[in-house]
Amino acid sequence: MVFLDARHSHASMDDIKKDLSPLVRGLAPGEDDGISIPFMMASDCVKERNIVQKVSSPTTGPIIVEDVIYEKVGEEAKMFRRLTFERSMGLVQSEALLTREHKNNLEEKESKKKSTSSKSKKKGGRRGTDSRKLTDGFGSNLKVDHSCLASSYHSGIISGFALIASMLESAVSYQNQVRAIVIGLGAGLLPMFLRVCLPFLDVEVVELDDLILDVARQYFAFMEDEHLKVHVCDGIKFIQEANVEGASGVTNKNEKDDSDTHSKTYNGSVHPLTNANCSTGIKILIVDADSSDSSSGLACPPADFVEESFLLCVKDFISESGLFVINLVSRSPAVREMVVSRMKKVFCHLFSLELEGDVNEVLFACNMEVCSVPDQLPEALAQLQGLMKVPLPEEQIDMQKMKCLK
Repeated sequence: MVFLDARHSHASMDDIKKDLSPLVRGLAPGEDDGISIPFMMASDCVKERNIVQKVSSPTTGPIIVEDVIYEKVGEEAKMFRRLTFERSMGLVQSEALLTREHKNNLEEKESKKKSTSSKSKKKGGRRGTDSRKLTDGFGSNLKVDHSCLASSYHSGIISGFALIASMLESAVSYQNQVRAIVIGLGAGLLPMFLRVCLPFLDVEVVELDDLILDVARQYFAFMEDEHLKVHVCDGIKFIQEANVEGASGVTNKNEKDDSDTHSKTYNGSVHPLTNANCSTGIKILIVDADSSDSSSGLACPPADFVEESFLLCVKDFISESGLFVINLVSRSPAVREMVVSRMKKVFCHLFSLELEGDVNEVLFACNMEVCSVPDQLPEALAQLQGLMKVPLPEEQIDMQKMKCLK
């Protein structure tokens, strides 16, 4: 078995066969009779690949941003921007659909004016850039489509909101904001979709690595605003502190807003509660972080996020009306069963959504007795879709695969 990575992006299969054939012939048990050696290729159907950026972080290690075009028969070629971590090369952390920008005549004139005026500025002066506009490795102006979920497991995560669809609909009818926390930023695609397509959510992202935040901003058009904020801190400490403050009723209403980035950094003192005005008790907590320790048998999430002590902390945090979501990636049935067993012990209800053709399994846990049962899920999903500005792709969602584990 030969594994090809991004460095082989410009090598043809014929060239690869030519290089490997002499090595394979040396393993042949009989005489070389001149018969060609067959090769079977399993690929991700990438037709073209170009590395846009490669950086290294002390926390995450080497990080790769690449643009790819998939080879799909009978379909128009689409370009995607992918984020991968070298420590887990078998997994694509995030994938965004890129669309080409077409300027109209007025935009072209304005662009020329700006270009002309910039020449008169002093040498060394820095102009502001629009982080939504990107340039790909193929030389085109592109834009990330934040209304499209390229990753099926992201669609799976959001489809699970159907379990509390009636609660969400009630919150919307009273014009209340719902607090949603995502632990693990990645390229920021899931939080941006939540912000764009579910405007009744106040989204907070917890990310340990500030370099990941920089990559998301620069290469995936991630942008914070008054309803989407980032905390650069440890996710477990964040939830623990939120529980302490929730119990004591402490909120930091006078906290100054950072108009440049809207991001907050946890410093071990007063925890920033950015949604003090949120009058609904519904909380959604999503853990979508990868693990740096392969020995645990978990690729996602890190083992600490499925310890019983943290699960109990989550149970207190989401209380009776919230939803807890975990993106689980493990190739070990024993590890998967251990995680499920712990979650069954802590939560009143546990559901699983396995995604066809994907190693990801999404687990949903809640405490309340009013969550939808499997027979009601198609109707509940339709109820959820009615609350969304952009519906989930039907081909990525099959609620019949949602199983009740408890």
